[in-house]
Amino acid sequence: MAGWLPAAIAAATGGGVVLCHSVFFAPRGLRINRREVVLPRLPQAFDGYQILHLSDLHLGSFAPGAEQVLIAAGLPADLVVVTGDMVERVRDADACGRLLASTQSRDGIVCIPGNHDNKAVRRAHGSQELWETLRSHGIQTLINGAFAIERGGKRLWIVGVDDPHEGKPDVSAAFASVRRGEAAILLAHSPDIASSLPVGLADLVMTGHCHGGQVRTPWGPIFTRTRRRFPDVLGLQRIDGTLYQMSGGLGSSIPLRFLCPPEATLLRLVAPKATARGEPSLP
Repeated sequence: MAGWLPAAIAAATGGGVVLCHSVFFAPRGLRINRREVVLPRLPQAFDGYQILHLSDLHLGSFAPGAEQVLIAAGLPADLVVVTGDMVERVRDADACGRLLASTQSRDGIVCIPGNHDNKAVRRAHGSQELWETLRSHGIQTLINGAFAIERGGKRLWIVGVDDPHEGKPDVSAAFASVRRGEAAILLAHSPDIASSLPVGLADLVMTGHCHGGQVRTPWGPIFTRTRRRFPDVLGLQRIDGTLYQMSGGLGSSIPLRFLCPPEATLLRLVAPKATARGEPSLP
């Protein structure tokens, strides 16, 4: 029996080291992903257009992503998108606005609500202070709406829906102004929006919420925070024929990450003709 003691001590020590790293160090790191993605309907005028994808800052929590935003702010992009869960309380809105305003982008910053943002609004008795404060820092909010970015007479639509867990997403209303046949990128907090998204409506969907599982094994996430079952909740993948970019997030409510560091993603959009010239692409 005594022979098991060294092994038990070694296992306990190793487990303690892993837990310590997962709680105190891993949540403070940052992985920066650079990816190219081909959008079949993307106009040539937008070939090479860069979008910085941030998500799940969770400012006001035990593991906020403030440090990560400051690092990612140095990445030059044409547009910055934030796919929800920015704050825990409305009082954190000003800090959030200042952080996001530090990013560099030609076409500004756009955000959508996450479930934690909607909870913060409810705690404030429905006050719109969160969105008003973000707008005061030059951050555009999209809640079941869309706007177009123009280049050389061509347009790329950015569409945003409310959170499907704690909000009232309306895909039809969000796409109401989008012209048929024009490229559109949908921002949604949770990939569960897939259950109400018609095929072919969006060229790309960018989501957060899942934190990549936050605690992963070499075979995938342990928890997904989704109602629907997905092959994975991190990175680029196709769901029901539509391409999704799922963020691992910058912060979290619980300071625990394993094999899933906080991340920011810089997406470079590629038009079809650029692909024909032999430039790399992702499916």
